[in-house]
Amino acid sequence: MFPVMLKAPKFWFKEKDAINIPSLILAPISKCWEIVIKRRLLKGDWEIMPVPIICVGNLLIGGAGKTPVTQAIQTLLSGMGFKAHVVSRGYGGKLKGPAYVSEISSFSDVGDEPILLSKTGPVLIAKDRKMGIYKAFENGANVILLDDGFQNSSTAKDLSLVVVDSRILFGNQRIIPSGPLREPIHSGLNRADAIVLIDQMGSNESKLPNFNFPSNIPIIKAKIKSNQDIRTWSNGKFIAFSGIAHPKKFLNSLNFLGFEIVKSYNFSDHYNYKKKDIEKLQNVARSLRAKLVTTEKDFVRIPISLQENIHFLPIHVEFEKPEMLKNMLRNTLSR
Repeated sequence: MFPVMLKAPKFWFKEKDAINIPSLILAPISKCWEIVIKRRLLKGDWEIMPVPIICVGNLLIGGAGKTPVTQAIQTLLSGMGFKAHVVSRGYGGKLKGPAYVSEISSFSDVGDEPILLSKTGPVLIAKDRKMGIYKAFENGANVILLDDGFQNSSTAKDLSLVVVDSRILFGNQRIIPSGPLREPIHSGLNRADAIVLIDQMGSNESKLPNFNFPSNIPIIKAKIKSNQDIRTWSNGKFIAFSGIAHPKKFLNSLNFLGFEIVKSYNFSDHYNYKKKDIEKLQNVARSLRAKLVTTEKDFVRIPISLQENIHFLPIHVEFEKPEMLKNMLRNTLSR
C-alpha cells in the first residue's frame, strides 16, 4: 500500500457561506497570518529595478495555472523581440542561487516548475529575488518575468498579473490555514493590473464565473490545452498518478481526452518520488495490464532511471485574445 499523502483539505474549497467547522476552528490563526502579510506588504522596500518586472502570481496556494501562463507570456515576449528571463524562487530546490537552470539541473536542486519553465527560455533560480533580477539584467535580459512573486514586497512591479482558475476561484475565500488564500482577496486584486482567468481542459467556452471581480481590472481569458496529439499513445487502460495541488483537474483532463482510467493515486503537491513509489505503481500497472500516466510537472520529479514507460500529459495555455495581452505588454515595456 502507498503511504497516506498530504494534500489541500477539502474544506478549503467549500462554498463561502457553507457550514465549515474546521475552517472556523482555524480562523484565529488565519487572522494572525493576515496581520503578518499586511505588515510585510506595508513595510516592503518595493525597490525599483533596472529592468521592467512583469509578475505572474496568484492569491491561492498553488494550482491556479501559473506555470503554463508564465511559459505562454515568455513565448509572446520572445515573439515580440524581447529577451525575457524568468526569475523563480525555485520552490522545492536546495540551490539558493542566483543560478540559471540548465539541461542537467535536477528537481532536487532547482524545483520542478523551473525545469518546465526552462523549456521555453532562460530561467534563473534565486531565493533572493533582487539578486536574481540583477544577474538576469547583467546577462542581457531586457524584461523579467517574476514567477510567483506577487506577495514579494522587495521589488516594485511594472505589471502584475493574477492567475485565477475559473472553477476553483478563491476556494472558501478564507486565508490559510482556514482556506487556501495567501492574502485577502480585496487587497490582492487592488494591486493587480489584470486577471488571467483560466478555463481547464474540457470546460465549456469561458464565461465569467459567479464572482464579482472589480470592474476596473481587465480580465484576460485563457484555456488549458494539450501540447501534442495524444492519440498515438492514449489507447488502452491507464493508471493515473499525480502530486499536484488539485489532482482532480488532471483526471478531468484525461477523461475529456478519452483516456480509460482504471485506477488513480494522489500524492502531495511537489512530491519527491522515490524508487519504491514508482516500483509499486509499476507493479499495480502490470497486475491490471495498464500503462502509467502523470503530469509533466510530476514527470520531472521521477528519477531518470525510472521514467521509461511512464507517459506524461504536456499542456499549454492559449489566450482567447492574445492581442489584448500583447498590447498590455507593449504599453508596459514602452514606458
